[in-house]
Amino acid sequence: MINTLHIILAFSFVGVTGILLAMTVLQRIRIRGIRMTWNSARVGSLPVWPSLFMGIVVVFMLYSSNTVAPVAGEVLAGYFLGGILWFVAVALSGSVIVTEYGIIPEAGRSSDAVGWGQVFDWFELEDDKHTQISFLYQDLIGERKRLDVTVPRPHLEQFRCICRAKLDGSSEAPTRVVRQGQTLKN
Repeated sequence: MINTLHIILAFSFVGVTGILLAMTVLQRIRIRGIRMTWNSARVGSLPVWPSLFMGIVVVFMLYSSNTVAPVAGEVLAGYFLGGILWFVAVALSGSVIVTEYGIIPEAGRSSDAVGWGQVFDWFELEDDKHTQISFLYQDLIGERKRLDVTVPRPHLEQFRCICRAKLDGSSEAPTRVVRQGQTLKN
């Protein structure tokens, strides 16, 4: 009885995470005019919850292999496969996408996209490890908002060129570059 319940839960989990991955891939395929992409602020790190889940599954796999009543291998394999599908979906949805039309800060939330025409000012904030480019824009209902995008060093010059072409129309750097410890002055 318990083993049957575990099998049903494992297959349901694989089904749900498979659907999540399929929806993420379809949403990503629908995006047109992609100029560049990179993982968002989690550059160099893993998606936390799927990684934690797969770690717990591995611990239970080791524990059950050393106990009297081991859990069926199909159940643990199903949970692990679901964790992998979940991991890939989160990794794909957490990337920043720069298109011909604007910036999507996280591919999984394309409703938060900011079109180049909405941006009225932009500036850079630099420290020793990161460069953050901030865009001041007006949303569809007229509210002023700010979008902060952390750009990895290898993509920085290409991203600056795209921003200059789309926002400034010149080859000049942004009007203000602020280093850590400095304040913005007009």
